[in-house]
Amino acid sequence: MDRLSEPVRVNGRDYARPHRPVVVVCVDGCEPDCITQAIQAGVAPFLKSMLERGSSRIGDCVVPSFTNPNNLSIVTGVPPSVHGISGNYFLDVASGKEVMMNDPSYLRAPTLLAAFAQAGARVAVVTAKDKLRAMLGHGLSGICFSAEKAGQATLADSGIDNVPMLLGKPVPSVYSADLSEFVLAAGAKLMQTRRPDLMYLSTTDYVQHKCAPGTAEANAFYAMMDGYLAQLDAAGAIIGLTADHGMSP
Repeated sequence: MDRLSEPVRVNGRDYARPHRPVVVVCVDGCEPDCITQAIQAGVAPFLKSMLERGSSRIGDCVVPSFTNPNNLSIVTGVPPSVHGISGNYFLDVASGKEVMMNDPSYLRAPTLLAAFAQAGARVAVVTAKDKLRAMLGHGLSGICFSAEKAGQATLADSGIDNVPMLLGKPVPSVYSADLSEFVLAAGAKLMQTRRPDLMYLSTTDYVQHKCAPGTAEANAFYAMMDGYLAQLDAAGAIIGLTADHGMSP
């Protein structure tokens, strides 16, 4: 067995190397009924085909059910008790202030993303909000940038530059559905131009906070996502679609 075919061991588990590009999409706040309603409305034909051709399971998110702990659980394969990101914020007892847990110094376990990059795989990470970028990209030699600050990405710190020009899209408002679309558009473009072996795309839950499953706005969001997933599939990628947590109407 040569080195390029050996599994990659991360946090006590062995992970097979992908023979085709693997894209993991974390849809922030995606209640399963959002997808069900979009399919029933006929606006998500690719998602429908994913359910028919692939596997679908409803799983519990980690506790607490926040963005940071769950994203890090996805990319490390272990719970907060191991990776150390126990919430979006914590109370600094010394100062009495609330501190966001977005610094890699709080991370106690390596990510699969960094481990695969170190093992020679081409890895790319695109997250909607910048708060996750440093932790998801910790130890990673590859492409890693946020949609929120895509205009500031450089080759030195992000492995890529001129992102808005590459996509032909301006950097969108943080508080918009466009931020998530920017992430998915970036993923589709990177698959066309860079073809990473492993890619992680993490959206924002702006739409899920505002719009209940089955509403026109929610269905429009999942129709948009459906189109980009179809592009990734057409490019030969294996797609893993998950949520970091659910959402009530």
